[in-house]
Amino acid sequence: MKTLILPNGDKISIIDRLTADYIYDEIYVDKVYLKRGINVKDGDVILDVGANIGLFSRFISTQANNLKIFTFEPIPAIFNVLEANLKDINADIKNFNIGLGKKEKTIDITYYPKCSGDSAIIPFDWDLKVDLYLQNYEETICKDMPQAINIPEDKRKGLVEAGLKTIYRGKIVQCQIRPLSQIIQENNIKHINLMKIDAENYEWQVLAGIKDDDWEKIEQIAMEVHTHIKGGANLMNELTNLLEKKGFKVYEGEESRETIMGVYMLYAKKE
Repeated sequence: MKTLILPNGDKISIIDRLTADYIYDEIYVDKVYLKRGINVKDGDVILDVGANIGLFSRFISTQANNLKIFTFEPIPAIFNVLEANLKDINADIKNFNIGLGKKEKTIDITYYPKCSGDSAIIPFDWDLKVDLYLQNYEETICKDMPQAINIPEDKRKGLVEAGLKTIYRGKIVQCQIRPLSQIIQENNIKHINLMKIDAENYEWQVLAGIKDDDWEKIEQIAMEVHTHIKGGANLMNELTNLLEKKGFKVYEGEESRETIMGVYMLYAKKE
């Protein structure tokens, strides 16, 4: 198991450096899951859906005392790293090697060892992703590779496609999907103070596995919404409408490098 020293001095286990660096900045530096009034307090129950290697749970465990955290990570190789990273955190934690969805089933998921955080059941739209990189070339490619600005425009598509093919060389693995309401019933969860969701294109299915009575138990949601999938152009509006019908006040996140690539933050609070 590979290890990495984070900028805050923590030593963690990792799958790939690309994911670890990106998620650290997202969670620890930008604090994207604690915006628009989202907060945690002592004794809260937290759900970490799409936990990856556990950085959100590590971070949130430092924000309040006596937290109860449930994590969900479907890919066995990633789950093993998550358990290693969470074994000593200051929280009551229970880890599930499953994904959440509408129905209980076994399903294929594409695991990307070089970019494990983007592993997904529903793939991104390849042509759209390439187009978005080209449309936002300076803000994306050149930010990480400044010398790429010198590449002629007619050669840039080839560069982008070659890079994506290298990073997104996937392996198909099977994972177990279960509805969240089953987990709520089996673990006698009376309330959920914060549900963080980063399900990589599967967020709608995660919410579809919540029964009406269980929606009443959820106080706050902070989620990534991935519109760069086929048919995903209106996903933000669809999820906003759903959450508003469930009694939440909904807020959209700030514009960022991620939003220009079709990935948005959505925050929902009961008020």
